[in-house]
Amino acid sequence: MLRVVLDTNLLVAAAYSPTSASRTIVEACLNNQLQLLVSDALRREYDFILKRALHATGYEERLAEIIAQATPFEPQNVPRVVPEDPDDDKLVALAFEARADALVTNDRHLLSLNPYHELPIVQPSRFVARYLTPNE
Repeated sequence: MLRVVLDTNLLVAAAYSPTSASRTIVEACLNNQLQLLVSDALRREYDFILKRALHATGYEERLAEIIAQATPFEPQNVPRVVPEDPDDDKLVALAFEARADALVTNDRHLLSLNPYHELPIVQPSRFVARYLTPNE
């Protein structure tokens, strides 16, 4: 099973756009097609942002479910790697140290690092096309 780290912006996008690649990825996690990795710091960010960003979208329970079933992993080191947004360093550290198959985000600061060593940092649509779309 592929292991992924999902940026908070992907969860927000999934809540507001039922036909989006972001929603496809969240549903793949919920259907045990993907393993979501989360650190304590990322879990706190999810909690903080989602409470403020989701205004009766009807998808709050599904997002709570994905967070509850996520696999915990605590990186030992959080180096400075995202010059424009130090708060994003925790995502890269988690994905890199946990040996995730991808860090999925819509954040241009993170996408500009792709790849970080061997870690792919990709947009949701590219992730879906590469990993979740059956080959014809």
